[in-house]
Amino acid sequence: MNDKFYALPEEKQSQILNAAYKVFATSQYKKAPTSEIAAEAGISKSLLFHYFHNKLELYLFLWKHAEDLTKNICVNIRYMKQMIFLK
Repeated sequence: MNDKFYALPEEKQSQILNAAYKVFATSQYKKAPTSEIAAEAGISKSLLFHYFHNKLELYLFLWKHAEDLTKNICVNIRYMKQMIFLK
């Protein structure tokens, strides 16, 4: 768990995550510069490493985040289908 990152306001968390998704989506892991992620997020590279110890930790965090988003969407769809069925 990354307490420093979770202590940020949600808007700042989203800025960092969206920047990381964007950079990793356009570059292979090895070629995705953390300096570009930081610049896209509007923070310094050292601040990025304050929240995530290294690029791999950030990358794995993104995978977990994407997994959680997907699960939430599936749960919501299942709930909506049940509500439609009950009507």
